[in-house]
Amino acid sequence: MDNISLHIFRYFVPFAELLAAVVGTIFFYKYKHTYLKYFLLLLWYITLTEFTIWYVSSNNINALLFFDENGVQFNLWFYNLLEIVTFITLYSIYLKAIKTEKYKLWIKIFIISFIILTIINWYILQSFFFEMAELPAIVGSIFLIIIVLFYFIELLKSDKIVAFHKILLFWISVGLLLYYSGTIPFSLKFNDYMLFPGIHGLFLINTILAITMYLIFTFGFIWSKKE
Repeated sequence: MDNISLHIFRYFVPFAELLAAVVGTIFFYKYKHTYLKYFLLLLWYITLTEFTIWYVSSNNINALLFFDENGVQFNLWFYNLLEIVTFITLYSIYLKAIKTEKYKLWIKIFIISFIILTIINWYILQSFFFEMAELPAIVGSIFLIIIVLFYFIELLKSDKIVAFHKILLFWISVGLLLYYSGTIPFSLKFNDYMLFPGIHGLFLINTILAITMYLIFTFGFIWSKKE
């Protein structure tokens, strides 16, 4: 697939995000009194960020873009901020959902560790405005995968396993596990990969995983029972 086709296909992601956010809003009554209401807020934040990036970049709104010494524009700060908010929000949701004290302790350790790592990364290792996060993305993804596995282990040991397919957090967890376990390789030296000729076609996998994740979220909102 050439770069133009990939670029066009990439635009399906924001609409998959929008679909999940809209459907999640329609079925908000199912979980409005639970911690999952914060997941809906996160979905809308992700969606609005994507469309804002699209609009800002298309219209060259310089006030929200950063330029290097060669005059090349960068909008990476949107994604770097989004990553921080996304991981911390998801960790916090599972901290509320999981009841096992040992797992809760580990989640708290992950949250503190991720925050410290992020601060070190942006103050010492990378440029927040001109580089996509690498180490925080990898470590954050690994932490999230472990936390999702904590959730699945606890679910297997509970009486909720009988109707697991009707639990919204189960479908959210499936989507997150699929996406983050599949995209860790793309976070390794991401900024270097982007400079390799012909490498962009590989990022189609990343795009497909993102679209699949949001479609799973959408299905979960529809199929799950009221909390």
